[in-house]
Amino acid sequence: MAMQNHLLNTRLLGPVLAAGIFAAAIAGDAFAGPGMYHGLRHRLHSHDLHHGEGFMGSGVCPQTRATAQAPDDIRRLNNPLEPTPENLTAGAALFATDVQPTACKVCHGVTGNGLGMMAPGLNPPPRNFTCKETMGEIPDGQLFWIIKNGSPGTGMPPYGGLSDLQVWQIILHLRQFAQ
Repeated sequence: MAMQNHLLNTRLLGPVLAAGIFAAAIAGDAFAGPGMYHGLRHRLHSHDLHHGEGFMGSGVCPQTRATAQAPDDIRRLNNPLEPTPENLTAGAALFATDVQPTACKVCHGVTGNGLGMMAPGLNPPPRNFTCKETMGEIPDGQLFWIIKNGSPGTGMPPYGGLSDLQVWQIILHLRQFAQ
């Protein structure tokens, strides 16, 4: 029955949606184009969210914060991993989907701008990894410590279940956002 309803809705709505996309294309709508029913649908709902990944935009930059400092021996650590395609891909997968209790993108946004879908409910807002000024002041060891231990007074939970390798891979990915 569900499949019949889906097929019926597709038959009935298909021409309507196609006409809307065509009209948008004529009007020069940036959302129109091949496969852009998706964008038009989101446009009709009048929000900037994309699959619950967060808001698009540049985020707050610079971003001042009074985050607890990692112990000196940890804060001084440099990422031991090279930014190989394998490490960058692993870091991106961890950031986007693979970490628990929740993927990093849920708060930090798919583009790392600090505007993930949970960001509006967090005070202080999540870190904006796209801000060169802010990220240039945060050592790798500090990022490592915060990922492992969380950040009290913020929405950042600890990810103590990640291996050191995984944390360093995530940090490689985070550094890509500000480049």
